[in-house]
Amino acid sequence: MTDTEFQDLVLVRRPPGTAPAATALVRILGKLPEGWDRSWRLDEDGGRIQLRIRPPAGSPSTAVRTWLTEALGDPALRAWGAEETG
Repeated sequence: MTDTEFQDLVLVRRPPGTAPAATALVRILGKLPEGWDRSWRLDEDGGRIQLRIRPPAGSPSTAVRTWLTEALGDPALRAWGAEETG
């Protein structure tokens, strides 16, 4: 993978009844570093967030995973986890 490709991520809400996807999305997007490209989609049931993230050229290949690990470390996002995409 080159450092200019989008990476697709899917976040899933684990226990029902926790913060809705829209709230989680606002928090997650607020944690993105400046200059990163992104798009998103919320599933209708509110239990999944689909993200497309691209860090700036020259970023390490691990930049998105590192950012995601740090973002999901926020206690307000503890009910959300990454689902493997294939």
